[in-house]
Amino acid sequence: MVYAYLQGAQDGEAKRLVDESASLLKTQAPTAELSPTGGVLAIHTAFAAIPARYAIERGVWTEAAALEPRPSTPAADAITYFVRAMGAVRKGDISSARKDIEQLQSLKDALTKSNQPYWADQVEIQRRAATAWVAHAEGKNDEALKSMRSAADLEDASEKHVAMENRLWPMRELLGEMLLELNQPGEALKEFEASFKAAPNRFRGFYGAAKAAEQLGQKDKARTYYEKLVELCRQADAERPELKEVKAFLAKK
Repeated sequence: MVYAYLQGAQDGEAKRLVDESASLLKTQAPTAELSPTGGVLAIHTAFAAIPARYAIERGVWTEAAALEPRPSTPAADAITYFVRAMGAVRKGDISSARKDIEQLQSLKDALTKSNQPYWADQVEIQRRAATAWVAHAEGKNDEALKSMRSAADLEDASEKHVAMENRLWPMRELLGEMLLELNQPGEALKEFEASFKAAPNRFRGFYGAAKAAEQLGQKDKARTYYEKLVELCRQADAERPELKEVKAFLAKK
């Protein structure tokens, strides 16, 4: 529900569920299991993903960087450390991002030792992506793109797990965002459109694709994606900066 609300910019509804989740979390006893299975794991990943999604889908990097780790299981803990790393690097705090990346490596090692190759790979995807954005922040853009592409390729090669019904942050979409920042709108558009196959109807995806098309001078395609975004957000209860920009574009003849 939080994921769906955030795609439609129903941030007020999403925040209500974030707060409810936080209240519920206080009633949960800490897990003593390294490798819970089935519905038990889904509880831990949900508690970690809900506040993480609320920060990243809105692009509020200070909130992302300030997420409080709550040790439960490595697969769930990695969600928090990944988003913390991404929040830190996107607001310019490379040192903190590196510390969170170190935590991701430790969590991957723990999953490998406990014979959980699927989740070890999921954490490796996150580690590569965060490492890519650190490299980008340091101006090492060839290294950044190589690492980000490898994260996207590894995610594409893996199946979604019942404990994470929707990808936390589609890696191919994130690659598109990096390409936009590197002024490569043609490549960015390809990645956003490829991401739609596995992660359709995403706010950040439609917005990124539209921005890439706009920069390429493909005004009709940009308008199409902006219109899709407006339709996605027809019940929005928040005026995100991106929506103001979109409406201004669509108001032009």
